[in-house]
Amino acid sequence: MTKPGILFLLVLVIGWEPAEANSRISYSRPGNMIRIPSVDPSMNNKLLEINVSSEYLSSSQSNAGFAVNAMSQNGYLYGISMVNPVNPANSVELGLHVQRNLLEYGNVNLDVGIHDLLFRSGSDSSDGLDTRGISLFGVLSSEKRFSDFAIATHLGFGSGKINEDSHLFAENPGQNLGVFLGFKFTTPLLKKNGGLSFLTEFDGTGLNLGLNIPIFNSYHINFGITHFENFGNFATEDRTITEWEALKGNAPSVNFGVSMNIPRTLSAEDVLEEEPRIGDGIYAETDSSILYYEPICVEVVETLRDSIRVNQNIIENLKAHNNMLLHSEAILADSTEKSLFREQTSQLNQNKAMRHLSRSLRFFYSERYRDALSEVNLAIELNPNLAIAYGRRGSIYYKLGDARRATLNWNVALQLDPEFTEIYDILKAAEENRLQPVEIGKKTGD
Repeated sequence: MTKPGILFLLVLVIGWEPAEANSRISYSRPGNMIRIPSVDPSMNNKLLEINVSSEYLSSSQSNAGFAVNAMSQNGYLYGISMVNPVNPANSVELGLHVQRNLLEYGNVNLDVGIHDLLFRSGSDSSDGLDTRGISLFGVLSSEKRFSDFAIATHLGFGSGKINEDSHLFAENPGQNLGVFLGFKFTTPLLKKNGGLSFLTEFDGTGLNLGLNIPIFNSYHINFGITHFENFGNFATEDRTITEWEALKGNAPSVNFGVSMNIPRTLSAEDVLEEEPRIGDGIYAETDSSILYYEPICVEVVETLRDSIRVNQNIIENLKAHNNMLLHSEAILADSTEKSLFREQTSQLNQNKAMRHLSRSLRFFYSERYRDALSEVNLAIELNPNLAIAYGRRGSIYYKLGDARRATLNWNVALQLDPEFTEIYDILKAAEENRLQPVEIGKKTGD
């Protein structure tokens, strides 16, 4: 026998002891919550779901329960439970439970059912069928997924023991209608086994908290506290004489249990049969032979989900890279437009500057030196890097008798164009005082 099987049998032997408790003990009803009805879409993958649980009220008061749930081919979810209630004493209750999915809309599902059809034996006063605490209910459930997290919500109303399930036996219990609400929050911890889950529910009379730990793919450990709002009064019968109190109907309890899921398998003949659905509603949403091999299926699905997430990340990175390239392209286009504009402006200024230089040359030869100076200044304003303009202005200043400014402009021309050899000749001739007017005009006018 495998280790999980030995663990399950050990819990069954230790937990099953005749003691005292209520009928709807934790994890003993169909669904995946503590005490309230719920919708469990994974049931269509399971042949059987077996739950063993114990509730501890004090050192001398505890309750153990055993439950088996199964899905039929026509879509009904059945459950059988066996517990030892506190009252009547020394009795055993066999409970029958059934529910069915009526509506599915997106991720919202509506189930209705009947729970707590009880057969009691071992009691002096109430043996046989007991329908006084029968529970009728309707539950609306939905599940939302956020990356590796999921939250399931169960909201409904019910009567009988769903609304009031006291630890103390009542001869003539009333049938009151009450509302219940529960949440199951699944985390990516132990994701390969289904994910660790936190349970919170209000069953109509108190707050219950639970923890579901998937130690193996088909084996889960369940912890919980019922009537958490009264937990300060836990185990009052273990206290001293002054603080001792008898068991109350809404006493808190600490519970522990184990769940075992037996996956559904098909023979070769069954696989070949054209029977695409198991029942209707949510439990018939998917019916492939792959689903009946849950341990393999879960691993394959998780691998595919990881692959999809990796591909989504790659797509997002490529989108970001594409946006960056588009931004760079826009910047480059803008820079190119600016460069073209600057080039066009520079070319336009160059043409204007050359026209002014041409006019200055005409004025120079006409000995209209002031007009020539004005034109060459305009050329320099349009293009401050034009070496010939500075050479021309130096010649004009020389003709106007300003040798210092003439020399300064000739030197600027050489700085802008070190290969302007004519300027070297002019400077040398000016230094030797042998520069002739005609030479000046010829050397800087062409």
